[in-house]
Amino acid sequence: MKTKKNPLLSILVGWNILLTAFLAYTYICKDKTTATERLDIVDKNDTPLLSLSNPEHFPDPIIDGKTHKRAVSPSGMVFFNEDGNEVGGMAFSKRDSASLNAFVLDYSNADAIGMLVQEDKGAGSHRAAIQINDKGEKLGEGAHRISLQNENGTAGLFIMDRKGNVVIELSVDSVGKPTLLLPR
Repeated sequence: MKTKKNPLLSILVGWNILLTAFLAYTYICKDKTTATERLDIVDKNDTPLLSLSNPEHFPDPIIDGKTHKRAVSPSGMVFFNEDGNEVGGMAFSKRDSASLNAFVLDYSNADAIGMLVQEDKGAGSHRAAIQINDKGEKLGEGAHRISLQNENGTAGLFIMDRKGNVVIELSVDSVGKPTLLLPR
């Protein structure tokens, strides 16, 4: 008696062989890394919550459900709230000899608090800062109000008015000379 070959059975046997080979490979090989250009974490409704990305696939900011053009394309991570709006992130970017690494938490329409590190090896300059911004009315309008920073060896606290003008500066330069400025 001749038996007929069942194509479905052949496919299942093939998938079982591939699955067994994959499982054996992952058990034998200790390297457990996965590479991707972008990883999005979403909720059950596909609303973004977190995105990890390289510069080519870094997401543009979403504010009030609208996507806006990002000024730079860093690698890093973006945080979103339950409505899918950007609320902060970490970014790492480099252009020519200059690099910028930042951790930012946002208001609903602009940066609120940021920690950043900037280096320009070509110019020989560096800066590390914590910045606090005021919330503006329009997108990206928030005024820079407080900066605690070390720039090229000068450490200082700078407090600005709502227009961004320095009102109080307390600093110590790279050779130890202190400065207290009250420009008004």
